Amino acid sequence: MKTDKPFVHFMELNKEIYLFDVNTNMISRVNERVYRYLTTNERVPELNVEDMILIENMKKAGMLKPNQIKKIEHPMTNYVEDVVENNMTRITLQVTQNCNFRCEYCVYSGSYHNRVHNNKRMDWDTAKTALDFLCEHSRNSSEITLSFYGGEPLLEIELIKRCVNYAKAIFKGKMLRFNLTTNASLLADDVILYMQKEKFLLTISLDGPQEVHDKNRTFANGKRGTYDVVMKHIKRIKEIAPDFVDSISFNAVLDDENEFKTINKFFMEDIIVKDMIVSTTYINDMSRKSAIIHNNEDNYIEICRGKFRGMMYMLDRVPRNSISKMVIREITDIERVIHKRMVSKQVMQPIAHPGGPCVPGAHRPFVNAYGKIFPCERVNETCDDMCIGNIYDGFDMEAIKKLLNVGKMTESACKQCWAFNYCTQCGVAADDGGRMTSDARLAKCSKIRNSIDNMLRDYIVLKECGCDFTKVL
Repeated sequence: MKTDKPFVHFMELNKEIYLFDVNTNMISRVNERVYRYLTTNERVPELNVEDMILIENMKKAGMLKPNQIKKIEHPMTNYVEDVVENNMTRITLQVTQNCNFRCEYCVYSGSYHNRVHNNKRMDWDTAKTALDFLCEHSRNSSEITLSFYGGEPLLEIELIKRCVNYAKAIFKGKMLRFNLTTNASLLADDVILYMQKEKFLLTISLDGPQEVHDKNRTFANGKRGTYDVVMKHIKRIKEIAPDFVDSISFNAVLDDENEFKTINKFFMEDIIVKDMIVSTTYINDMSRKSAIIHNNEDNYIEICRGKFRGMMYMLDRVPRNSISKMVIREITDIERVIHKRMVSKQVMQPIAHPGGPCVPGAHRPFVNAYGKIFPCERVNETCDDMCIGNIYDGFDMEAIKKLLNVGKMTESACKQCWAFNYCTQCGVAADDGGRMTSDARLAKCSKIRNSIDNMLRDYIVLKECGCDFTKVL
């Protein structure tokens, strides 16, 4: 009789059974007999010599051990103070909370609990203090990234220019980078040339062809038709700053009411954008007042078809130019998350924390227009649990450690979760409209486990078909 249940996850795929060993991150194919032996407390008399050898070899590799997790604690807990006090590398400044657009799915649109558009802007004293704060806390860093966020940040182009000049003065000797996300409506010629001169990385919000883009992205005065002005400025960039094009990418927000096939065709074939990079996000469901329902079956089929082509490219079955730019990240994640996973006898430690949280204050700290510091721009600014200090008094280390160890809120469930190392939940996912709760965190677990399970299955298929994961998408 077996008393210690192995910490494993089973997947049935193409009439085969695969075992993912949580403690080692190893994957092994097993037969029905071995599966029964590992999942029941009954003896399996039909185990043959080959079965016993397989089981013994897995054990020699460190597999089939019981759950090793004894305590939830992030490994950076004792080091985080030094990281944020001396090793910051970037900061994002919310230069305005206003915008000249009123996109229906924007986090400032009124559809969310945390933000609304208003006339609050960051003044120079706040911006300067934030940059001084970054300088003071980046003594050991050789590279610095300064990002500008809104609202629409180009409403404050003069403040941005002043920040850039000041940053160049106080960060001498360090590699300095600038980036900005914009709706592109304010990209006049002088702004384009300025961005090119200062080597900005620019992300332009563009959802697809006119009928798609104009559906959700309207002007603040209520007029529709933002697509024309956006495309005019993108075209103008190509005319007056062709070398700047390589520093520009698009972000498309996918609304399930729009046809993915139409959007994909636009980014693959439109003469102005087809050679440029595009990334996709779904409408943000964090802190949203009403739930978003994804039930467009045709879109799901098209996305799966795109992923299939991407996998066929990885197997040298189709040419690169047939791969949709809209699904590249899903394919590359298989290589980045699964293929490059750490595999050893001691992956899982007795004291560990689920994957997901960044180091608040170090990864992508966000300073709002009032000078408060948050882990990133995605958080709910009205949630006290999300604030990790301010640029005047410094970091709140207790708040940082609480967010870093957000898994403690759901410790019992996390300890038993086979997807422990692949969890993507940070504190943002635990926000329940103003405070962090265990219920809000647990509500998202099933979706994450399904995503990891699907990624493992895709990896197994590619591996079984001979993919060596050396191709670049």
